[in-house]
Parts: sequence; C-alpha cells; structure tokens
Amino acid sequence: MRWIKAPASERGVVAPLTALIMVFLLGMAAFAVDVATMYSEHAQLQNGADSSALAIAQACAATPPGPDCSSPVTSASGMANANALDAFTNVVSATVGSGVVNVTTQARDTAGNNHFSLVFARALGIETTDIRASAQAKFGGYETADVVPLAFSKCESDPFFTKDLQFFPSHGDTLASDPAYECVTPSSSGLEVPGGFGWLDSPGTCSVKVSITDPWVGTDSGQDYDADCATRMNQWGAILADPTKTVEILVPIFDDRRGTGSNAEFHIEAFAQISLRGWNLAGGTKLPEDFMTTEATNLSKSLKLKNSDNGIFGRFIRKVSLAEAATLGGPSAYGAPGVQLSQ
Repeated sequence: MRWIKAPASERGVVAPLTALIMVFLLGMAAFAVDVATMYSEHAQLQNGADSSALAIAQACAATPPGPDCSSPVTSASGMANANALDAFTNVVSATVGSGVVNVTTQARDTAGNNHFSLVFARALGIETTDIRASAQAKFGGYETADVVPLAFSKCESDPFFTKDLQFFPSHGDTLASDPAYECVTPSSSGLEVPGGFGWLDSPGTCSVKVSITDPWVGTDSGQDYDADCATRMNQWGAILADPTKTVEILVPIFDDRRGTGSNAEFHIEAFAQISLRGWNLAGGTKLPEDFMTTEATNLSKSLKLKNSDNGIFGRFIRKVSLAEAATLGGPSAYGAPGVQLSQ
C-alpha cells in the first residue's frame, strides 16, 4: 500500500494576509480621503488669499487710501478667516509694495497650530502637513504703453481687415482714395473718417499712450515718416531679415475724429494686432524708412504700387480691446484707478 502525504495545513495564513490588505486599504484611504480634504483646505486658503489681496489693493487704490492699506495683515487675517470653514487661517505675510499687494495664507487647526492635521495618513506615520496659498493683486492707473504711433480707421478694421497679407496705405496718399482702398464714413462729430492710416503724436518716443477713460489722441499733421521711430524700425528690419521670424505690433484703431490741422485728434476704439511684413514710408529702399520682405515685394508688384505709394504691409491677426491691451500699475493720470489679480 502506498501512503500519500497530506498537504501542510494552511491555518494561520488569513490573519497576516488580512493585515497586509488592511495596510494597503488604509494607504488608499489616506490617499483618497486625506488628499481630498487637503485640496478643499487649499481652495479655502486660496480664496482667502485672493479676497484679501483684492480688498487691500482696492483700499490702496482709493483716494485717500483706506485703512486696510496701512494695516494689511489685520485686513488679511479677517478676510482669510472668513473664507475658512473652521474660521482658522494663519496669515504668513501681507505686504503692500509699489502698486502691488502680496498675501500668503497657511493652514491652521482649531488649537492654533500652523499645520493641517491628517486622518488616515496617521496609520502610515504622517500626522500633519503644511498647506499654503499665495495671491498677488496690482492696483493703480490703467495705461497702454509702447503702442506704435499709427492709427487705422475702424471702417478698415471691421470687416475689411483679413488674415491675408495686405497693403495699408497712409492717409493723404492718392492710393487711399482708390475704390479698392477707399474707406470714408461719417463720425459723430460730423467729420469724415478717412481710410488708410495716419501718424499720431509721439514726441521722441515712437510710442503713444492711450487712456482707457479718455482715448482721444493727437495726430501728426504731416503724413511723413516719424523719424522718432528710426531705432525701432531698424530693429524690426533686423528681425524680419530672417524669414523664419515675425514682428507683431499693436496699432490703434480710431472710430471718430475732431479738430483740424495741428489740433486734430483721433478717438481710439481698440487696437489691431498686425504681423508686420514690410513698409514703404519714404519711397526708398533702405532702413529705417523702407523695408520689404520677399512676400511684401511680391505683393507690391502684383498691386503695381509706385514708390510714392506710402504704407505698410502686414497680416491682420485680431482686434484687441483697450482693456485687454492695457497694463495696470501706471499713474492714475492715464486712466481710472484699477485693481486686478495678477497671480
């Protein structure tokens, strides 16, 4: 008779296996539950930091500045606690700089400890974690800077601007009166708003600042190339000499005009973002007054333009509002005081 050896007993295996599974489950619970509560805590801290930074910036932008501007930590503490479900938040810092407010908040438990207590992660030896949130708000006057001192008529920007390469003649150029380019509409002042583009006043800067609250800008009574732009146009030419590179500029769009001669002004409605491809401003062939990329030269030939046809070559990308183009933090002389989150 042959004896068969019985298999070894498996009794006692379930307990250690269960323990291992429980450790795994606790780890997953720690990941799921604790991470979710940490996310919620950070959202509360971020709301507190954002609201604090905005409130302090609004106080600083007021005339005269409000009390929250001179005591930012006190203001931030109240705002941060109001945005926390347990009404406990530590304000690590709240500072006011030149047109900038920075606030950093930190988790705090009900016992006053500056940390966030975990639940399931304790089983893995992790009891607390540090959670922080930061916000930055800017305040000051809105202004637009470094805008090219040219202006297009609104009737050209909508709907006649296309995304194809095109030639934009200057005001006063004989080509601007050609039926293919003519763009004359009445303005609210009763004066005609011509097509083409014109130079704006830019004393020594080759840029023009546009107030978003009073966007009237003086015009240059002449039609000639602005010599103040020589340096900038030399830079553009150097960039565009590489056919793989582009130069994008913001050009003001006017929808009204008033005055005549040296007292004439354009009312700026928005900006045109244009990919510049060349310009003919003096009827020559050299920088800074004149520069042509290969595609601009080809377009000039196809349109049978003459050297006396002054204008610029480019592609219209999109229309940009005054508020979108504005930068915040400048002197309020350029517009109404404003406040916005920047980080």
